[in-house]
Amino acid sequence: MGRWEPLMHLTAGRARRGQTFPFWVISTVLGLTLVFFVANYTNTMRWELRAQNAADTAASAAISTDANMNNELSTLMYASAIEEVRLRYLNQAILNTINGVGGCDPAPGQSCDQDYQSLVSAYNTASSNYATLVQLMRQADNFTQGGQKNGPWKAMGLIGSDCSIFDCAFTVTPLDVSAGPGSAETVDVVACKNVPTLVPQLLGLGAGSSFQALGRSAETLTSVNESFNPSTVNPRTGQPYQPAEPQWATYPFSAYTVDFSNVTVNLSWDVAGPTKPYAVYPSGGVSCS
Repeated sequence: MGRWEPLMHLTAGRARRGQTFPFWVISTVLGLTLVFFVANYTNTMRWELRAQNAADTAASAAISTDANMNNELSTLMYASAIEEVRLRYLNQAILNTINGVGGCDPAPGQSCDQDYQSLVSAYNTASSNYATLVQLMRQADNFTQGGQKNGPWKAMGLIGSDCSIFDCAFTVTPLDVSAGPGSAETVDVVACKNVPTLVPQLLGLGAGSSFQALGRSAETLTSVNESFNPSTVNPRTGQPYQPAEPQWATYPFSAYTVDFSNVTVNLSWDVAGPTKPYAVYPSGGVSCS
């Protein structure tokens, strides 16, 4: 009886190993399946995030054409306001020299006559600058400047030309780009790409199956209003942004000084911001790369 005991122990050990083998096979298969599911989920999320980023970039770039032109117009309006104030002060100073008041010497050939010549020259320069600004404001109209009518559409057309800024892997479709006076400045776009599924057989899909990575973004313009006094001191330089201009007087009288301390300019700056998508999604879908 003692001779059979080692053989029985050996047989029992092999039986135990045989029983655990299916467990390891199943565990390995389940583990690999889980890995593929996680990899597929990660790949899906990565492309969905990338699609949303592509849509956000396209919408921001499109609406920025309007924002840039509106802000350019605000800047020109500020410059023209400064020039208009300068013209008003110069005009009054010219009248002062004609009437011989304000501190100049009214005697023939004296400082009133000399200041008059300087002031008229300065007035002509300011008038020319003002006329230039008015013309620039006309050109800044988003319906005329550089052919930028419907500027958002032109910006959208540049998406495939600069892949360092835009994600050229996606096809971007504009669902709506507002244009025209009286309408809200908004854009609504979709970015789409057909992405191959990782190991589609595990999901019960056929070989070569894919999913659509879709991103949608709508942007609108938001105005930020600012009241600015040109004579405010610049904290970096310690000097006024627009200092007083007493350049024609050799005597300290305010009648010949252009002073901006009583001027307040109300400015409006446009910035792009997200809004809720509003356009009707096409029933037939959109183009995908």
